[in-house]
Amino acid sequence: MRYKRWCCGILILLLAVFGVIAAMNYFVDPLGYFTFQSGDYADIDFQADTSYYQRLLKLNHAENFSENYDAYLIGGSKAGSYQPEKLTELDGYRYYNMFELSGNLQEYAMVTDFLIEHANPKKIIISISGGEVRKEGLNFTDPVYQYPAKLTGDSVMKETLKFLFMDPNKTFKRIRERLTGKTYYEMENTGARNLVKSYTAFSEDPEEFTQKQVLKSFDKHMKTLFTKNKKLDYYQTTLDSLQQIKDSCDAVGVELMVIVAPAFIGEMSEHDSTYYWKYLENMATITDYWDFSGYHDIDLNPYNYYNEGHFYYEVAELIVDTITGKDSYPGFGAYVTRYNVAEHIDERAADYQKLKEEYNTTGTITLFGMEDASYLPKSR
Repeated sequence: MRYKRWCCGILILLLAVFGVIAAMNYFVDPLGYFTFQSGDYADIDFQADTSYYQRLLKLNHAENFSENYDAYLIGGSKAGSYQPEKLTELDGYRYYNMFELSGNLQEYAMVTDFLIEHANPKKIIISISGGEVRKEGLNFTDPVYQYPAKLTGDSVMKETLKFLFMDPNKTFKRIRERLTGKTYYEMENTGARNLVKSYTAFSEDPEEFTQKQVLKSFDKHMKTLFTKNKKLDYYQTTLDSLQQIKDSCDAVGVELMVIVAPAFIGEMSEHDSTYYWKYLENMATITDYWDFSGYHDIDLNPYNYYNEGHFYYEVAELIVDTITGKDSYPGFGAYVTRYNVAEHIDERAADYQKLKEEYNTTGTITLFGMEDASYLPKSR
C-alpha cells in the first residue's frame, strides 16, 4: 500500500512538473509557435525578431492573408533586405517577403508549392545568394531552423508537443531578453528584415563597424578565393530544386523571376570557383535569371554590407532599379539566358583573373570606400 502511494505521488509530481513546463512554454511562448498560429502580426504582443520561429509565422500569414498579396519573394537571409514596397515597382504587384534564415533551394521549392496551393500567387521571385550550394536542406537541432510540419506534411500534433515540452531554459532565457529589451534582427510586418540597428551602429563609427562586421576575416578569405578552386557537394541538388520550382510555376501559370544576389567578395570565397561558374551556366538551361553577383565594384565595396554576408537596403533597391531600367551601375546586373550565359561566364572569369593577378602581385586586392561612387547607402 505504501509502495502504491509512493508511485502515485511520483506520478502526480511528474505530471505537475510537465504541466508547469507546458504552461510556461505556452504562455511565455519563447519561439512564438503558439502566437504565430494565426499568422496575424496584430496578435504578436512582444517584439518578435529572427530568433523566433518566423518560418511558421510567414507560412501562416501567406495562407491566411493571401488576399493582401499578389506576389512573394523567397530566399535566404540575404533576401531580407528586399522591401516589398520597392518590389512593387517591378510590376505593380503587392509583395510579401518570405525570406528565411539559412535558406536552401530545397526549402524554396517546398515554399513555392505551398504558396501555389494556399496563396494563389501571380508571381514568385527566388533570390539565390550563392551559399545554397554549400548545404542540403536544414540540419539543425534549433527549432527555429527546422521546417514547420505544415510545410513538410509531418504530424502537427507531434510538433505542438515538441514546443510545449521544449527545454525550459529557452523559456527562462526569453523572459530575461524581454525584461531587458534585448532583440536581434527585428521582424517587419512586410516580412522584410529590420536593419535599423545596423544602420545606427554603422553611423556611430563606420570604419570600426565595417572592420569588425565585414572585414574581420578578409585576408583569410582572399587566400582561399585566389589559391583554391573549391568544389562543393550540392550543385546538382540545387539545380534539381530549381527545376522543380520552374515546373511548379509553369504548371499553373505563375510568373517566375530568379535573381542571383550580390555577395561581398569576402563571402564569395566560400562558394565561387570554376565549379560554381558551371553551376551558373547550368542554371540558364532551366530558366533565365538576373545575376548581380560577381567581381564588380558594388561587391568590392565593404561599406555596402552590414556584415560579410548581407547587403543594405540600398543594394536591393539598385537591383530593382536595374531590372526596371530606372537606374544602373556599370557592371552591376546582367540578364542571363541560355544564349548569352557562356559570354557572361567568360566575363566573370576575366574579372576574377584580373583580381587574381593583383593578389599574386600584392598579396591583397584593392577595395572601394565611402568616397567612391560604388558606395550606395549615402543618404542614410
